[in-house]
Amino acid sequence: MIAALVALIGAALVVFLRGKGLFGRDAMSVRLRSAAALWLVALVGAVLAFRQPGFDMAGIGLYRFGWREAGLGLLFGVLGILSVPLYILVARRLGGAAHNAEAITTLASAPLPWRLVLLTTAGVAEEVIFRAVAIGALVAAGVPLAIAVAISLAVFVVLHRSSWGAVHLIFVAVAGALMTAAFVLGGVWAAILAHVIIDAPMFLAGKAMARRGPPAPSQIR
Repeated sequence: MIAALVALIGAALVVFLRGKGLFGRDAMSVRLRSAAALWLVALVGAVLAFRQPGFDMAGIGLYRFGWREAGLGLLFGVLGILSVPLYILVARRLGGAAHNAEAITTLASAPLPWRLVLLTTAGVAEEVIFRAVAIGALVAAGVPLAIAVAISLAVFVVLHRSSWGAVHLIFVAVAGALMTAAFVLGGVWAAILAHVIIDAPMFLAGKAMARRGPPAPSQIR
């Protein structure tokens, strides 16, 4: 239970400190420092989880990655991308912006290595925090899987509110649910693959998105 709390509260603390300006003012520097902080939270949470009695490293899929896991990660990642047009339609009907143009522009102007660092942070560190550690540690503590999933997903969605518009949380919820499904069915590596696929268009094609406007997937920073 402690590992799950450290992971979720740690991620929330990173978002809070960033909002208070303690990571600086330059947009890209803030994102990179936030990424470093999230890696630290993921590392500490993982160490605590591995030491937690009953934590099943095999159960979270740490030791397996084959065609099945790759296929599940690819499936849920592609479903996430395919959900974008529907999300844009809903966002427009609700009268909200489908993405944060400033955030997309910042990413688009960043050097490719920095964008790859942020993409890796989203795909790996966030999945370790919100899926592998949070869900795995809660289940190990006796929390039913459905409740553990609901808690993790709720925190994941809420923490994105600081960087993206309220309407954008619709996509965050859908994407988060798909990543969670990948984790439950295929383990942490499948969830990581799904997350990277869903976020890749924003990080690797940000310039095109900035010119066109919506859409854009999500990320905590």
